[in-house]
Amino acid sequence: MHSIKRIIRWLILLGTLINCLAIIIGTLIGITVGKVIFTDEMKQITIKSIGLLTMLLGVEMFLSYNISNVEFLILLFSLVLGGILGLWVKIEENIEKLGEWFKNKAKSSESTFVEGFVVASIIFETGPMAILGSIKDGLGEEIDLLLIKSGLDGIMSIALSASMGIGVIFSIIPVLVYQGSITLLSALVGPQLSDSVQGMITVIGGVLILGLGIRILEIKDIPVGDLTPSILIIVPFTIIIETIQAML
Repeated sequence: MHSIKRIIRWLILLGTLINCLAIIIGTLIGITVGKVIFTDEMKQITIKSIGLLTMLLGVEMFLSYNISNVEFLILLFSLVLGGILGLWVKIEENIEKLGEWFKNKAKSSESTFVEGFVVASIIFETGPMAILGSIKDGLGEEIDLLLIKSGLDGIMSIALSASMGIGVIFSIIPVLVYQGSITLLSALVGPQLSDSVQGMITVIGGVLILGLGIRILEIKDIPVGDLTPSILIIVPFTIIIETIQAML
């Protein structure tokens, strides 16, 4: 019975659908009553609060797994190589181009349409919570991380759409495709991953979530989107080191 429930949840992508629904509701609130009741100060305090909470979540995830010295080096190399790969494929730049395409298709005259789509997509889609939450969902674990992400995204979408308009709502399309693909892929290969590999995914995700919080707070414009490939790179690195250690 438990396995049947897991398969049903994978097929309907429950966590991701809840996430998309939160963004839609938040955007609709933002473009209607949000522009009236949300002053600039209220928007800023909302975003800053989310930034602080995001940083706290990142620290908690990083500390949840006690990494060794070797694993710390794996973490470092994965971040560096992931960042180089992200820059090479131009993740954040391509998201902006996708926003322009959506604007043309929607025939929107809003000057902030693309900005709203790009900012929302970077926060909602390329954030490590999207990857980690989808992986946990695919592994058959609780969707708690995606539920937390849904709450944060819903509140953030109110503030973003109140100032940037309807472009924010179109971010649900890449979110659905991106998170849904990761969930289904994790359902196929996830059970073969060891506890240490899953732990390292959580650790590097915590680092990126911390970086996302720093970006939201405008402390430093960290290219979190370009760094996200590091979550995928750390998997083979950890498996290789595990295999070498087992042979010694």
